Amino acid sequence: MDLKLLGLNIKNSRKNIKLTQAQLAEMTNLSTVHISHIEGGSAKMSIEALVNICNALNTTPNDILWGQFNTNPGTSGEYSFSENNGYGIDLQLGTKTMDISQSDKKLLLEIAGLLAKRNN
Repeated sequence: MDLKLLGLNIKNSRKNIKLTQAQLAEMTNLSTVHISHIEGGSAKMSIEALVNICNALNTTPNDILWGQFNTNPGTSGEYSFSENNGYGIDLQLGTKTMDISQSDKKLLLEIAGLLAKRNN
């Protein structure tokens, strides 16, 4: 996983909704220093922290992990990954097949599981 890209996606999402690092840190129960390190690509984060950041930024783990794929619904150039993850939901990222590693696939399924539990 590219920590620099992940951090940049978080930073861009945060700036798009005009939040400071301190505000995001408060919303996610993380320190401002940790948010800074995540955005700079020098720190990893837990799945729970990723989900909390996504909720605070009103975005999805997909957008944070790989950037926004479908900014214009119905257009070509989208990506897809679909697998039943044991929670009765499928992960859908579009229409083209995307080759991802087993560890990233497992991470996506864990994220989906956390989101499914949170919504129940």
